[in-house]
Amino acid sequence: MNITVENIGGCKRVIKAEVPADIIKTKLSEGFRDLNKQVQLPGFRKGKTPKEVLEKRFGHDIYNDVRQTLADEALKAAIDKHALQLLGQPELIGSPEIKEGQSTLFTLEIEVRPEFELPEYKGLEVERPAANVHDHEVNAFLRDAQVRHGKLNDVAAGAAAKKGQILKADVHINVGDETIFHRHGGLVEVGVPYIAGLKLPQGEAALAGAKVGDHKEFPLTLPADFSQDAFRNKEAKITLDIGSLLEFEGPSLEAVAKEEGFESLDAWKNEAKDSIRRDKEAEIDQLVEDRLLTLVSEKSKVDLPEKFSKAKAVDLLQQQAYRMYQHGAPEPEVKAFLEASKEAGLEKTKVQLRNAFVVDAIARKERLVVTEEELNRQVAELAGQIGQPLDQVYQTFSQRGMLPGIREELRTRKVLKLLRQKAKYKTA
Repeated sequence: MNITVENIGGCKRVIKAEVPADIIKTKLSEGFRDLNKQVQLPGFRKGKTPKEVLEKRFGHDIYNDVRQTLADEALKAAIDKHALQLLGQPELIGSPEIKEGQSTLFTLEIEVRPEFELPEYKGLEVERPAANVHDHEVNAFLRDAQVRHGKLNDVAAGAAAKKGQILKADVHINVGDETIFHRHGGLVEVGVPYIAGLKLPQGEAALAGAKVGDHKEFPLTLPADFSQDAFRNKEAKITLDIGSLLEFEGPSLEAVAKEEGFESLDAWKNEAKDSIRRDKEAEIDQLVEDRLLTLVSEKSKVDLPEKFSKAKAVDLLQQQAYRMYQHGAPEPEVKAFLEASKEAGLEKTKVQLRNAFVVDAIARKERLVVTEEELNRQVAELAGQIGQPLDQVYQTFSQRGMLPGIREELRTRKVLKLLRQKAKYKTA
C-alpha cells in the first residue's frame, strides 16, 4: 500500500493511499468466504453457496465493508509511518470504487495536533494580589461556625427582617446578562453590609425590613481588585430572591471558641484569620497560574483544528444543557440557551483547546510526567473524600476510563506550578 500525507494548511492533512489490486482481491475473497460460513440460502448447503449467488444478494454490503476496512488500514498505516497525532474522526473523501482485479485510491482528510513554537514561559512578570484578610471576613467565618453549633428557626410568616436575623435566598451577581456568581439557598445576615465578599453601597440597612418572597436588587461597581480580572470596575447587580427568614438559637461566640478548643475568643479569631489567609493564598496561586497560562497561550501561534473545535464546543454545550435540565429548566429555556451560546461556546472551546495544547507542549519540553505513585496517591485522596475503599474507587475509575483524565489533570498542575514558581511578581 503506497501512502502519502500532504499538509494542506493548519492542522489539516490529506492522506492518499493506493491499494494494489491483489490486496483488494484478497479482502473481497475473505469477505465472501466469511459470509459463506454464516449464511445458508435455499437450495444450497451451508458454506457451499456459489460466489456469484452471494455477490448478487450481498455484494453491496461486502464491497462497503471492504471499502471501510481498507480505509481504516490506510489510516493506521499513515499514522504509524508518519507519526501523526490524530484529532477527531477522519473523513473519507468520495466513495472509492472497489473492483476485483483493479487497484484503487483512497483519500482521507484528517486533523492533527498542532505544531508550534513555544514562546518564553519562564520569568514572566505577573501581578500577585496580597492576601489581605478583613475583619468582616473573620466575623463571617466565626458566624458560620456559630450557626453550625446552634440551629436556625423560622420566623413567623409575614415578619419583616431585623438586624441579626438571617435570610435564606438565591443569590446572583450579574454583569449585564452574564451571571458571574450564583448560590442557591445562600445565608445572608441582616445588618451585615457584605454579600459574597462585596460591600453593599446601601450599608447595614440594605436588607432591613425584607420579607419572604421579596426580590431585592443592589446595583454596585465591582472593585478594582475583583478576583475575576475581566469584570474589574464593571457595573454589576446583586439580586436576592428570599425564600425564608430565620432566627439563630445557640451558644455565644465565646462558648463556641471553647468548644472548638481555643483558650479565648481572640485566639480563635487569630486562627480564623490564618485559615482565611491560607485559603486566599491558594486562590491567588490559582489566579496567578491562570494569568500566566493566558500570557503564554496568547503569545503562542497555535493553528486550532476547526472541525475538532466545533465538535468539542457542541459536546460542552450539550453538557451544560443537560445540567440545566437536571436543575429543572424548561425546554424552551434550554433551547434558547443552546441557540444563543453557539458562537460563544466555540470561542470558549478554542481558548480551552489552545491552553491544553500549550500545557502539553510545556510538559513535553520539561519532561514532566505523572508517576504511578502520584496517580495512586490522588485516587486515594479522592477515595477518602467520598468515604469509599481505595480498591473499589480505583476499579470504578478504571472501568469508566477516568484514570487518563486524572493523570492529565495532575500533569497540568505540574505545568502551572512550574509557571508560577518561575514567574517574576509585582505587587498589586
